Amino acid sequence: MKKIQIKLNEQDYFDFLAECVEHGKGSVDELIYEIINYYLIIHRKRFRPNFRQSRIRTLSK
Repeated sequence: MKKIQIKLNEQDYFDFLAECVEHGKGSVDELIYEIINYYLIIHRKRFRPNFRQSRIRTLSK
């Protein structure tokens, strides 16, 4: 596993902490982890090859 460190000024940290509380997250780490996972899901879906069954059949004949 890799470790990620983020430097925030105090005001930004408290603003982000307020967002965590608003979304019902227990800690800043949980919300950051959720944001990263969301980004990865979107990124992977965007670049997933889309093979149509009709194209595969015509190419294999």
